[in-house]
Amino acid sequence: MTTAEASGRTVDDAVEKALAQLGVARSEVEIEILQEPKMALLGFGGREARVRLTVRPGAADALGSLTTEIVHLMGLTTTVKVGEAAEGLTADLESPNLSRLVGRDGRALDALELVAGLHLHRRLGRKVPVVLDAMGYRAHRERAVREAALQAAERAAREGAPVELEPMSARDRRSAHLTLKDDARVTTSSLGEDDARRVVVLPRTGEESPPTPDPGSEPAPGE
Repeated sequence: MTTAEASGRTVDDAVEKALAQLGVARSEVEIEILQEPKMALLGFGGREARVRLTVRPGAADALGSLTTEIVHLMGLTTTVKVGEAAEGLTADLESPNLSRLVGRDGRALDALELVAGLHLHRRLGRKVPVVLDAMGYRAHRERAVREAALQAAERAAREGAPVELEPMSARDRRSAHLTLKDDARVTTSSLGEDDARRVVVLPRTGEESPPTPDPGSEPAPGE
């Protein structure tokens, strides 16, 4: 049962009766007042309050339906499989339009993840961490970024000169920084603005300036 209607002398009385039918807490439902109570005049014309309670969808169900709806508005079709992980909810998307769903360097997928998380917060009234993936793209991309960072470290150490990686999203830059944070040969910094922001790998000389991470997204190497 996901909805219940009940009547009572007051709205609160009616709500408590409907909650008892559903077996849930008040925080788990949306309340619709169907009829306000009216006091009887000289014993006539009185009426009880009547309410309808609807159980809010769980976070996993809400994420699945939200993601499907957003992707549909993008003109794409997808199958969404929602799961749970230590960091929050995960949603794996399968679509014949994978390249459009993921976008350049995963930026479309990142934007979809952000929008889904914001709408889920609004719908549930609480923040739920969300991680979206598409047919294993995240793991594939992270491996590619780590490999690029390691190659850049080898080159920077060998040539004794800074090496710039290609412009990346904040997620990818963070991965590159973390990959090299314990490398004694090099240090990392960030350069550029917005879509042109990139990671720079610098050989350690013992006199280099502290690295400049992206505020809020990239920890300073070594921290």
